[in-house]
Parts: sequence; C-alpha cells; structure tokens
Amino acid sequence: MKKLQILFIGFILTGSAASAQQSVPYAWLAGTWTGDGFGGTSEEMWSQPSADGTMMGTYRHHKGDGSLNFYEFMVMDSTGLRLKHFNPDMMAWETKEDFVHFKLIEFTENKIVLKGLVFELKSDTELEIRLDLKDGDKKWTEVFTMKRK
Repeated sequence: MKKLQILFIGFILTGSAASAQQSVPYAWLAGTWTGDGFGGTSEEMWSQPSADGTMMGTYRHHKGDGSLNFYEFMVMDSTGLRLKHFNPDMMAWETKEDFVHFKLIEFTENKIVLKGLVFELKSDTELEIRLDLKDGDKKWTEVFTMKRK
C-alpha cells in the first residue's frame, strides 16, 4: 500500500497527464476488452487515468442468446473499484446512495488485487478477471478471459 501512496504523491507533485499514465499502477487496464463470463459475452472499456489517477469504466454483458443482460458503471482509484449495476432499461440494482466496493489489497506490474476481484494481465492482449461470488452457502469464482480490441 505504501508503494501506491508514493506513486500517487509523485503523480500529484508532477501534475501532468503523461505522468499520470506512468504513475498509475493500473493504467495498463485502459482500452476495450471483450471475452466470456456468466455464460455469455462480456465487454469492458476503461478510460486513461485522469489527472488525479482515477479511471472510469463500463461493462456490459450479453446472454448466450445475444440479448443484453446488464450494464455496470465503474470507477477505479487508489481505494479500489466502485461500481453500480443497471438493467438494460437503465434501472439501477443498487439504491441511489449504494454501490459495490472492491477494496484495493495490492498491485504488481501486471495484477490488480482487490478484495473479491483480481485483474491479471496475461499478455499485452490478454486479461483474466477473477470474481469471487456467493449465493447462500454456495461460493465460486467466475473467470473471465478477455482479449484487447
């Protein structure tokens, strides 16, 4: 965690967009990724880091039959990932004040480890996302295999 704080302090002191991309440890996530997950097709898009190191992202999932299942709006920053889910008609799953928060645990050159969620860059064009899920007593990990577009 200290390494992350130092990187963000270094970024704030330099203050440029170019240094934001170099200093933000998860900047490699920027771009469009497509793949599988939840028995259908997943598409995730991430912006370049902003001046404060924040990245915004969107996700959409299509069922196996091609019909739209749901959307997510996401924000990644030094605290982790916050997101809200939306039905195809844009009705939110969470209340106005609520969101899902995956707290940052650690990062490496090619991995973002959040509580319950891991993004791992397998190559310049391949990303694996592992999401821990629970339904009652049943627990499992959903694995998304994504390719950069």
